[in-house]
Amino acid sequence: FFAAHFVRGQELRDLMKEGHQLIPTQWIETDKNEHKRREGGPHVPPELKSRLVACGNFEDTPGIRTDSPTCDLEGLNLEVAWAASLGLKLVSADIRNAYFQGKVLDRLVLLKPPRTGIPGQKDLDDAALVARVPIYGLKDSGRQFWKELREVILSAGMRVNKYIKAFYSFHERGDIKVMLAIHVDDILYACK
Repeated sequence: FFAAHFVRGQELRDLMKEGHQLIPTQWIETDKNEHKRREGGPHVPPELKSRLVACGNFEDTPGIRTDSPTCDLEGLNLEVAWAASLGLKLVSADIRNAYFQGKVLDRLVLLKPPRTGIPGQKDLDDAALVARVPIYGLKDSGRQFWKELREVILSAGMRVNKYIKAFYSFHERGDIKVMLAIHVDDILYACK
């Protein structure tokens, strides 16, 4: 996703002199199969996942919006009732690597490489990553992703609900064909 690129040496020092700060990062390691294991149960092999995240709690973000609209319960209830009344199948989806697909950042974010390093990279003492897109952990990552997803949904001809910001529908001649609700990077939809 070309989420970031390295800056090193004098270029990094010049950016630091301009007042940019390094935001720490860390690896978050998870086993996606951990919830499937039970004491005395069958062996479940691990499915390991590693994600580099920014420690956004160290980020100074005055004036930057950090909210990301999610569909209200009323919108979900409306969609479920509509689908049930027409016998439609509800479909859920999770967008993988969602934040990396958000809006390109309009500010400079310098990320300090984690202490444990980055595979394939050596000598990171005088290096930083410049984030191109929202990185997991930044305060506005959710919002930047929501803005990009919203543009894609609207460009497909869907309309945003007047009262519920993360609830969309598609109409043809007054007949609702699709309802779609968003909760961060999770989508629930039904269609005729």
